Amino acid sequence: MTRRLPREAYTDPDWFHKECRTLFMKSWAFAGTVHDFQQPGDYRAVTSGRAGLFVVKGKDEKLRAFHNFCRHRGAELFEGRSGNCGSTMVCPYHRWTYGLDGALRGVPDRTECFADLDRAAHGLLPAAIGLFKDLVFVNPDKDAEFDSWINPIRGKEWPHDLTASDVSEAVPLTYDLKCDWKVFVENAIDGYHLAYLHENTLGGPVPNQNEWVRAGEHMIWYATEDGIRHRLPKKIRDEAGKIGLIESAKTPGYGGVYFLFPSTLIVPTPYGISISTLEPIQAGRCRMKIRHWVGPWQSKDERRYIPGYDKKTDTISSDFWTVPPLETGDFQTEDVWICEKVQRGLNSPAYVHGPLSKGAGAEDPIGWFHELMIKHMPD
Repeated sequence: MTRRLPREAYTDPDWFHKECRTLFMKSWAFAGTVHDFQQPGDYRAVTSGRAGLFVVKGKDEKLRAFHNFCRHRGAELFEGRSGNCGSTMVCPYHRWTYGLDGALRGVPDRTECFADLDRAAHGLLPAAIGLFKDLVFVNPDKDAEFDSWINPIRGKEWPHDLTASDVSEAVPLTYDLKCDWKVFVENAIDGYHLAYLHENTLGGPVPNQNEWVRAGEHMIWYATEDGIRHRLPKKIRDEAGKIGLIESAKTPGYGGVYFLFPSTLIVPTPYGISISTLEPIQAGRCRMKIRHWVGPWQSKDERRYIPGYDKKTDTISSDFWTVPPLETGDFQTEDVWICEKVQRGLNSPAYVHGPLSKGAGAEDPIGWFHELMIKHMPD
């Protein structure tokens, strides 16, 4: 029988702290695309659990990843999500200065205050970096092996060309979710709910007409309503038709959702591609950051159309819903609504696990996810 995560995994601060120490300190997180780094000094900051990291382009055109704090007193180097730092990285606290290669270059008043300082021993702490297609991933563990993590996806990946003339990036989205990050993952990889919660938006498929396929620690979803694997449910294919297809993504054969363990969701379609990163905040709360690329016929700024979008905070939250979730016609809103309901149920001390429905198009993937979590978080 598959071991299940305890209720405390979704509600207990101590469990959350353990996740940050044991899971996320050795996990790969999406940091951006290679196209985000055009000039030396271009950087992007990202988090893995509570570990702040950043990627920066060096003068030698190479991308490097580091922990996002000064080696002197720990001040965060980059507060913004992205930008260009010029030829050096300067801590705003005492102006310790680092080269784009992470080496400590300058220390004010060094002769008087740090006469014995070994600059070579106080460079920025490196993190691991990996590239797959156009995507950049980072890991707090500098010795982490990227190939062993990503290789199970190779040969099964999406074909989208982000540099193509018929593809452009839309405005990114941020969701503030009142649920644990694992609740959202479990909902995303649950094929059992598609025909019920999303009856009027996705229209299914029912459990025996979709499947999740394991790929190492990752999973790939397909609709199988016609007896073959598709990247979209039949209802969406029929309604959307062939208008606005992206040339590089027209040909079937790739999956409709890719879950990269532990917290990245990639949704490629013939009309675009989105990459969602779940960022845990505390037990029972998380953020979801979404970047997406669309065809020329689609809106590049859909925020005002999304239920719960608040212009003042630039976030999407159930706090700002004005229409009942099941009346919005938006499947993502339906998912947020149900995940927050599940979290409220998990918060009850009386909750105990119910059975998982059998099948790769039902809830087997949740069991696989629990196995992975237990593997990465030994007692």
